[in-house]
Amino acid sequence: MRTDLRPPRPLGLRIAGWIGAALFLLALFAVAWVWCAMAFDEQFSEESKAQAADTTMAGFGLAWGLIPVLVLHVLVLIGLFLAIRDGWRGVGLSVLLAVGALAATSLPGFVATQLLSGGSMFEPPVYVP
Repeated sequence: MRTDLRPPRPLGLRIAGWIGAALFLLALFAVAWVWCAMAFDEQFSEESKAQAADTTMAGFGLAWGLIPVLVLHVLVLIGLFLAIRDGWRGVGLSVLLAVGALAATSLPGFVATQLLSGGSMFEPPVYVP
């Protein structure tokens, strides 16, 4: 069993790795939030057809849109915490940095999706016959 410490990676490589991870998470959360908006749009657009068939689409946006996004947030938060902690930072500081990184990568996707949906991602559109 090896007991000697690994040599630290070069600073440039570590910076490139974190920048790459941040860009990947920005894209991942943008797609996730668009997926969530599409699920709610599907729920709202198909509700009238569902009611005509004596059923409902209530909960579709939550089950297929919001819950997967929230699960993704939890999984990414755990991964960020483990990557940031790296055995030497305190737990409190690691949690704080992980939550900050999660917010910084998720909020742009959420804001962009809200702008694309006219700020009504979680509200049914006004029906005008």
